[in-house]
Parts: sequence; C-alpha cells; structure tokens
Amino acid sequence: MLNWGVMSAGGIAYVFCNAMRFTDSGQIHAVASRTQSRMDRLVDDFTIPRQYTDYQGLLDDEEIDAIYIATIHPLHAEWAIKCAEAGKHLLVEKPISMNHAETAAMVEAARENDVFLMEAFMYRCHPQIQKVVDLIQDGAIGDVQIIRARFGGRVPFNPQSRIYNREMGGGGILDLGCYTVSAVRRFAGAAEGKPFLHPTVVRATGKVGPTGVDHIAVASLKFENDIVADIIAAVEGNVGRGVSIHGSEGVITLPNPWLPSSPCRGAKEPLPLDTVFPSATIIVQSGNDESTEIEVPVDRDLFTYEADTVANHIDARQAPPMSWDDTLSNMQLLDTWREQVGVII
Repeated sequence: MLNWGVMSAGGIAYVFCNAMRFTDSGQIHAVASRTQSRMDRLVDDFTIPRQYTDYQGLLDDEEIDAIYIATIHPLHAEWAIKCAEAGKHLLVEKPISMNHAETAAMVEAARENDVFLMEAFMYRCHPQIQKVVDLIQDGAIGDVQIIRARFGGRVPFNPQSRIYNREMGGGGILDLGCYTVSAVRRFAGAAEGKPFLHPTVVRATGKVGPTGVDHIAVASLKFENDIVADIIAAVEGNVGRGVSIHGSEGVITLPNPWLPSSPCRGAKEPLPLDTVFPSATIIVQSGNDESTEIEVPVDRDLFTYEADTVANHIDARQAPPMSWDDTLSNMQLLDTWREQVGVII
C-alpha cells in the first residue's frame, strides 16, 4: 500500500483524495498547501494524518512513498524534479509541464533517481480506452481513416484568472488540448498495434487574446499511416467534448471521453463507500447506419483507476497508459500547436 502525499489542495486534489476512498492500493498520508482553509478541508473530510504549510514538508516526510502534484502548471517541473531527487514516486497533473524541454528534464530526473513518473491522464487509465483500442484492432469499423477530438467551453474573460494568464499556463491548448492530442495519438497508434503515433504533419490556427494565450485553437494532423485528425480546444467557445473515430466501415463515438464514471469529479463532500459507479458508453455505428451501444462496466471511480495504475506499475517506473515517450510526444505536439497558433512558449 502506497502512502501518498498530495501537493496543493485545490479542486483536483479534492477529487483525488475522494477517489482514494475506493482503493486498497494506497492511502493519503499527508497534504501540503499554502492555503490553510483548503488544506483544512481536505484534512477534515478525508481524515488525513499530516499537513504541511510548505511543499518541502512532503519531501522531508520519510513515510511518504508517492507524491501527487496538483499545483498550477508552471510549478510542475520544479517540484517534480525536487521530488525525484528526494526519492519520491510521482503522479503529475496534466499537462505535465509548460513545454517539451521541461518535460524532458522531469523524465531525466525520474530516470536518474530511479523513481516512478506518470502524467495524470486519468481517462487513459479507464477501461473505456482499452475497449476502444480493442474495437479498432478487431476491425469493428474497418480501416481507421479520420479521428476527431474536441474539448472546450466558454469561460468569461478575466485577465487575472489562471485560464487567461500566460505565465500561469493559461489557454485552451495546454489546459484542454492536451486531452485531444493524447486521444488522437493513442487511437492512430492503435490502428498500427502501437501505444501511440506522433503526427508527421501539423497545421494549426486559432485566436490569441490580449494576454497572449489561445482562446480558440484548431489543428489538422496527419500520421505516417495516412490517418488524418482534427482537434479543437477552446476556453472561449462552446465546442463541447467528444471523440469520434471514422473508419472505412463505420464510426466509433465516445460521448464522454475525458470524464467517464467519475462521481468524484463533481462531489462537494466525501462520497459514500457504497457509491455505485456508472458505466461508460461507446457507440459503434456500422456502414448501414445501425448503431450499437456498448456499456463498459466499472467498479471504481475514474481517478481511482489512475491511482491503482500507479501502484500496479510502480516497480517498472512507467505505466503503459502514459509512458515517458508518450508524454514527451504529447508535449512536443502541444508546443508545435501553440507555436503555430501564435502563443509564445
């Protein structure tokens, strides 16, 4: 059983602590935050034994095995490297860093210090993704030709908010586009029996606001197997969320690709231990327009699957749902997308 330390006490940290109620692979041992009221809430709601008012406290705590970094994006690289040097295993919120160079430094720190490191793409750990991979490889829609992924919504413009602040990692591409590029890369790779593919061609455009971050961004990709993809990320446009994979003989649609089976995501208090988790739904449409809904049953929260993935692969130092090479490819593509849209990296 892993003893977890949680770095930061914001909304996503609350979700993670809630999800840890449904596993026996680990427990929350300590939380560190510079905001006392948020930390007190986590400690009280989830009976966390220890709390620290500075992040260094987690590194100095010899009883902590793994640290979940849930800070704002610009702090990820600095603290992940410090955690690795302290011998702590790592789960780092997505995007794992601000750019490819930072990510490479984090991976090198994990390698040099022989610790686990995974980017926290929780949706990749959910059985829904493996089911889609199986459908692709079983030929359920013939040859994959086009992949479409979107993630966005409208957030009122506030130059002081994290979403619209460049120094804090704002913009749609980093915050939401990281999901879309990770999905199309995963499914393009599945068509070749590989964990992912990196595109050979990227063409992007979008809208950059007065604070220097992208408000709306689109990109077209082409992969070595001639699969093409279009992706959208937006913080100023109601583009919704979804993934569709178009093949020569049908279409696979994921109505809820990013947050399936996660009552913890919207919970404002600890969930009951007898919580029933909803199945994920995949829609397969054949060439004759007949549709089949495939239910993917689950027995835990989406973020519980993520924590269990860490525990199950910690000895290997990497986990198949998001390997180091996969994360480096993802961040390289995000850099390219942002540069073509006109965001200063």
